[in-house]
Amino acid sequence: MKKSITLLILFATTFLFSQQAMALTYNVTVPAGTDACWIVGDMTGWSFKNRMTKVDATHFTIDLPNAKETDGYKYWAGPDWKYEEADANGTKLPNNRTWAQNDVVASWLVSFTLHEGDLKIAVLTPPSTVECYITGSYNYWAEPSAASKMTKVQTIPEGVVFEITIHTVDSTSEEFQFASGPGWSYKQKKPAGNFKFSVEEPFYAVEEFEVLYDPAKIGTIQITATVPAGTERVWIVGALGWDMEKGIEGVKNTDGTFTMSVPNSMVVNYRCYNQLDWGNYETDEAGGERTARIASFESNPNIIEVLGWKKIVSGINNPKMDNNVYSSNGILTIEGVSAQVEVFDISGRLLQQAKLTGTFNSEKLNRGLYILRVDGKTAKTMVQ
Repeated sequence: MKKSITLLILFATTFLFSQQAMALTYNVTVPAGTDACWIVGDMTGWSFKNRMTKVDATHFTIDLPNAKETDGYKYWAGPDWKYEEADANGTKLPNNRTWAQNDVVASWLVSFTLHEGDLKIAVLTPPSTVECYITGSYNYWAEPSAASKMTKVQTIPEGVVFEITIHTVDSTSEEFQFASGPGWSYKQKKPAGNFKFSVEEPFYAVEEFEVLYDPAKIGTIQITATVPAGTERVWIVGALGWDMEKGIEGVKNTDGTFTMSVPNSMVVNYRCYNQLDWGNYETDEAGGERTARIASFESNPNIIEVLGWKKIVSGINNPKMDNNVYSSNGILTIEGVSAQVEVFDISGRLLQQAKLTGTFNSEKLNRGLYILRVDGKTAKTMVQ
C-alpha cells in the first residue's frame, strides 16, 4: 500500500511538472478587417515580440511555451501601445486578461493597417568604420548584434557605405539607429535621436559613433575593483544590454578586491552594483549615483575603486516591477506609483524623475528602449 501511494505521488508530481512545462495556446476572435494581432503581457515581458498567426479573417492563434495561466496580457492590432484592444464602446479595458480557452476582442482603440514588406536601407559612416549594425522598431530595439550586422558595399572619399534589407510590418513609421559594433557601447552619437524611414530618401548618414568598433582589438576585458569593507558580492551591469539579468558577477580575490571578466569585447560602459537591482548602485564622492564607467580590452587591467554603495545588503534578490506601463506618441505612462519614478536611457543616464502617488506621465521621449525604476523596482520598456 505504501509503495502504491509513493508511486501515485510520483505520478502526480510528474504530471504536474509536465503540465507546467507545456505550452499554452492562445486563441482570439477579432473584429472584421483586422490585419494583424499581437499578444503582449507578463509572458512576453510586455514587448511586441509575439505576433500571432492568422487563421482566417477574424481568428488568430499562438503557442507560448513559457506562459502560465496566471500571466496577465492583452491584445494589440499593431506593434504600438495605441493599437490596444477596447470594449464594445471603444473604451480601454480596465484589467488585464488571464488565460482562457478562447478570447474575444470587441474593438480596438485605434485600428491598424498593415504595411508589411522589406526595406533596403543604406548608411554612410565615417571613413574608419570597420563594421556597422542597425536596430529599431522593426526588431523591438534589440541590442545591436550579429543578427543585425549590415553589409559593407562601398568606400568613397566621404566614408564607408553599408546596406541591409529589413522586414517591417509598418513601413510608414519605421524608426532605427546605427552602431559601429555589436552592442550599445558603439551606438551612433551624431546625429542624436532616431532616423525615420522615407521612400524618397532611403539613404542615411552617421557623422560619429560613441566608440568606433575594431574587431582586431577585442578580447576579455578584466575589471578589478577595490570595494568598501564588508562588501559580500559585486556585479557589473552596463552596455551588455543594460539588463540586470546580464549582470556579470565578480570573483573575490584574496586581497578583498573583486575581478569581473567581460568576454569578446572591445569596450564596455558599466556601473558596479552590490545587488542585482538598479537601486543598489555604486555612489560618487557626494553619495549620489556614479556616472557610468568605461573599460577597454586595450586598457587591461582596468583598476577601479568603488567609494560606496547606495544600500548596504546582506542578501541578494532581484525585485520585479509590477506596475502597468505603456506609451503613446512618445509619452510614457506608469500607473500605480507609490513614491518615486526614475527614467533612464539605455546607457544608464538619468533623464527624468518624479516623486508622486498615482499615475506618472513623462515628458516626450524619443522612440526606443528605456530603463525604469519605480518605487525601488526596475524594468525595461520600449517607448513608441
